[in-house]
Amino acid sequence: MSHPRGRVELRRYVCRGGRVPRACNDNRRAGARHAWYWVLAAGAMPTLGLLAMLSQLL
Repeated sequence: MSHPRGRVELRRYVCRGGRVPRACNDNRRAGARHAWYWVLAAGAMPTLGLLAMLSQLL
């Protein structure tokens, strides 16, 4: 079994918001942003606009 070298400190991940250890076969970019936040916001905008227009009519 291989053990991590050195001491693993929790404060490194909590205070600085460090990245968690990743598997060696993880091919995603390290700083990749999740695009689904933007997709969800863009999909919700027409609905919110429609609700705003309907609230003006009432």
